[in-house]
Amino acid sequence: MISKTERIRLLEHVDVVDSGSGSVVALAHGAGGGVRENFSPLIAASSGGRRFVGPYYPGAGKTPLATDPLSIEKLADTVVAAALQAGAERFPVVGLSLGAAVAVTAAARHPEQVSALVLTVGLVHPDAQSSAFVTVWRRLAEHGDYATLAELILYAASSPQTLASLSPDEHSEVVRQIRRDYPAGGAAHVELVSRTDVRPLLASIEVPTLVVVAGEDRVVLPDTTRKLASGIEGADLIEYPVAGHIFAAAQAQRWAADVGAFLDRLPK
Repeated sequence: MISKTERIRLLEHVDVVDSGSGSVVALAHGAGGGVRENFSPLIAASSGGRRFVGPYYPGAGKTPLATDPLSIEKLADTVVAAALQAGAERFPVVGLSLGAAVAVTAAARHPEQVSALVLTVGLVHPDAQSSAFVTVWRRLAEHGDYATLAELILYAASSPQTLASLSPDEHSEVVRQIRRDYPAGGAAHVELVSRTDVRPLLASIEVPTLVVVAGEDRVVLPDTTRKLASGIEGADLIEYPVAGHIFAAAQAQRWAADVGAFLDRLPK
């Protein structure tokens, strides 16, 4: 159990989203993303009875940049601390991309608090695809070429179907939006991706788990995300064959419904 004093320390200056009412669901966002940016479809689709709580990582939202390299353990502890601070004693954690590794780490470090996991397009370890993506991301960030970085993020995070559906004007507007929303801590987030490996933790996870795979993911290989399902005993697996790393609107609605149905099946 994280003590009240430790919770206060972990959450000092951290921007925490706290939305809705009812039982707490903790949220762990992805690298270069954010709580509302990654989970707005899930929050919006909730018909009530759920309170979504999640911290922004250093350099995202209003959370200041970290002065030291990021730690997957500290991020996991902060996610748990935010849910405890909201009054929850035991709660599921929903993680996306890097946030899936954060969620697994939270469950391994705090089994008395984490009651279930939802792991979407989850990072397990740096595979060939994610390593190449992170290398180019960091190099562009080092050179301050954020316009090209926004193009890279759009290309890598979208499915081919989504990219093909955009007109030139829509494409340009999405790139501008990515550039506007890019968090100051994005490069530090993906640096953590390059040294994250939760494979040793998977066999210790003993809570109900849902794993969601995007079949056309160009950030994390689909086979890498599938390792979450094969490594966690009894995990459920859902695959969206034509989805990219970031879901299009219709896919996001389906995902929110699938996650909601999974959460509804959990023991009360």
